[in-house]
Amino acid sequence: MLSLRLKIDLHVHSSCSDGLGAPEDVLERAEARGLDGLAITDHNTLEGYFRAREVGSGLILVPGYEVVTDSGHILVYGLEELPPGVESIGYVDLVGWARGRGGLCVIAHPGIGSFHLRDWGSCVPDAVEVLNASYPLEFFVGRGLRLSERLGVPGVGGSDAHSIKVVGDAYTVVECEDSRVENILDSIRKGSVEYEGGLSPVYSRLRRGLGYFKNLLIASVHKQPNARARRKGLRGFRDSYRVRIREAITGTRLE
Repeated sequence: MLSLRLKIDLHVHSSCSDGLGAPEDVLERAEARGLDGLAITDHNTLEGYFRAREVGSGLILVPGYEVVTDSGHILVYGLEELPPGVESIGYVDLVGWARGRGGLCVIAHPGIGSFHLRDWGSCVPDAVEVLNASYPLEFFVGRGLRLSERLGVPGVGGSDAHSIKVVGDAYTVVECEDSRVENILDSIRKGSVEYEGGLSPVYSRLRRGLGYFKNLLIASVHKQPNARARRKGLRGFRDSYRVRIREAITGTRLE
């Protein structure tokens, strides 16, 4: 029988990658927001998690990290090790590696960016991050929800906090028998979860959104082999961005 309803922010960054707050400060903020636990999901590192564990707070700490793959950003939970070649690993290989060790894989902030339905459909993730508090508009939450429904997997929420002020703005309520990490992950797999909270303040979302699109633009242009291809890639990014904004305003479906 499920007896606990735990509020867990499943997507938080610290100064161990591109966040602004030290892990110790992140924990303090999480406690102040009334969370039961969190996952420090820094990019390609577990340093933030291990530092937080040394603090000895009363919070539940779910080991996790975020990995950039050829099919989007993936949040990996439940493992205290990184995959070999973490900076270049592909989506399918990452999911296979993590699941082989009992880990859980979640597609992060899919509302912004392209849907990689071929890979996500053939190698279905354990869950989709539907509510990301850093989304610029509510529209993108709906897009993530449509993806989770299409894949038939649970939807979760997280703040994607890079500043300690917004830790806990969005989170996941996990229903489980006890607070052990393995039981929390099992409840997520089974869908005994709800995403709650909302979007962060506008100033925070705009700053994060501009940074995201800037990085996406740089990556899109630089991966092209020559100047002509780079110009074509720039036009493609511009057109894709216009589509996202237009459909966000009109509310039409992207997929």
